[in-house]
Amino acid sequence: MYTSGSNKGEINGFIVIDKPKGPTSHQVDSWIRDITGEKRVGHIGTLDPGVSGVLVMALGKATKLIDIVHEKSKEYISVMRLYSHADNETIERVFSEFTGKIYQLPPVRSAVSRQVRERTIYSMDILEIDDKLILFRVKCESGTYIRTLCTDMGYVIGTGAQMADLRRLSTGDFNETQMHTLQELSDAAVMKSEGKPSMFNSMIIPMDFVFSDSPKVIVKNTAIKNIMHGSDIYPAGIKAIVGEFHKGSRVAIYTDNNELIAYGTMLVDELNDLKTIDLDGILSDKYGENNVVRKDNKQKNLPVQKPGKRLHGHIREPEERKNPRNGRDMFRKNPGFKRPPAKIRKGKNKF
Repeated sequence: MYTSGSNKGEINGFIVIDKPKGPTSHQVDSWIRDITGEKRVGHIGTLDPGVSGVLVMALGKATKLIDIVHEKSKEYISVMRLYSHADNETIERVFSEFTGKIYQLPPVRSAVSRQVRERTIYSMDILEIDDKLILFRVKCESGTYIRTLCTDMGYVIGTGAQMADLRRLSTGDFNETQMHTLQELSDAAVMKSEGKPSMFNSMIIPMDFVFSDSPKVIVKNTAIKNIMHGSDIYPAGIKAIVGEFHKGSRVAIYTDNNELIAYGTMLVDELNDLKTIDLDGILSDKYGENNVVRKDNKQKNLPVQKPGKRLHGHIREPEERKNPRNGRDMFRKNPGFKRPPAKIRKGKNKF
């Protein structure tokens, strides 16, 4: 379904693609633009060409939410290959040691600077050990490099290791159950062009999905105009708050008609006379020039004065200077000369 507040023909929402091995994430971006016709497309969490699985694509105004979704945890299933044999007890001990807070140095080929940083491994489960191959599932903080994780665990095990295979299972609340292949999306787009949009529309996940666990702030109609202009929200403009909130909570902002229009950050733990919500982004243009934001369009059709002969007609043209016949008229014709050249002497007064 399309998100509320979208223009006709504009797609605002998410599509979960089952990325195959081979193409880069940016190549998938380009293909989605060609298939859907939506110009604003971005992926959430880059996958290497050799990695498959969940690649969340943001379309239209949903691209404003890429950073929010990217903050959420990721889950993978991976195969690690040891360089030599190790006993199961040692492997299980090392996996346990790497659960929790760890330090990582991003690989040389990465999109971030190579500085040691802290990341959290929420859980890591060994699914199968077959000689030198270890199949495991890991849930981790965004920005964790599984390839680096395998290398580091191999050093501690004592055998050395590398990542042999990787597939992403989820990004935040987006998971494999919502995935579609590029071919399925292409077929749905063709059906949509033939007047059968139901299959294509069912693949679009609305922007509201990102805020399913966030407090919901319902604002009064009188406050929408200021919000659309980027104004922060005060208690007088709030009609109701659904869900528990505290200072620092990210909140979704809705109209009285249950339309998502913006999102922001709570600045207080309870409502008072102070500013309540710091507005972070606007997700709707429905209340734009022809609706709430600008009700008065009187100035829209005013004639604009164009440059021409009649413009500033009250200003007279400068009168032509008369030749004083003192040998200096040549300099009067050229206003660029501020003083006569050094080689020409001024005329003397003979009287």
